[in-house]
Amino acid sequence: MSASAPRRRPSIAGDLSRLRRHGRTRSLTLAEASAMFADRSTPLLLLFLGLLGFIPSPGLPLGLITGSLVVCIAFGMLLRPGNPPIPGLLGRRRLSSGLLRRFMGFAIPFVRRLERRFRPRLTWVVSGTGVAFAAIAIAIQGIGLALPLPFGNLPFAFGIVLTALGLLTRDGLGALAGHFVGIASTALFVTLGIGLARAGTDLTDWLLW
Repeated sequence: MSASAPRRRPSIAGDLSRLRRHGRTRSLTLAEASAMFADRSTPLLLLFLGLLGFIPSPGLPLGLITGSLVVCIAFGMLLRPGNPPIPGLLGRRRLSSGLLRRFMGFAIPFVRRLERRFRPRLTWVVSGTGVAFAAIAIAIQGIGLALPLPFGNLPFAFGIVLTALGLLTRDGLGALAGHFVGIASTALFVTLGIGLARAGTDLTDWLLW
């Protein structure tokens, strides 16, 4: 009797494609879009929000909105697993069909390339207390995503995407890469912030002198 073929992992890019079908002809609220992913898993919802952080959106503070949602949902992983909170004020914000088209044109090929490199390994990093640590790390990166940093949102968005993919595929190495990106981005911007504060103080002292 021949051994059965190993079960193929569902495509994460395919999950994102579902949203493209729904948003082809009409705008969607963030709550409606999030519900499609939250029904599958909270990490898939976090992946979706992290990817949104890559998309420029003039006139819409998308980084602030998605970063705030990431923080709420990441803490929801700790307090209410399987039932992520979507605050009404944020959830009612609409994603236009044009924004969704731009998003999907970038997100689906990007995730398809990334997920080929993810596979189950170092699973202790993405199970048990590792999941709690990942939720805290994602929440911190969500704060960075929400801040109005010039070109500073992209590293935090990328860290969220890597960590969420690690959780989805049980790839601890991928999740660790996301943690590293988050730590490096936080350290960089904290250092820059301290440097700018000191420069401002020195300039003020010089002008007053």
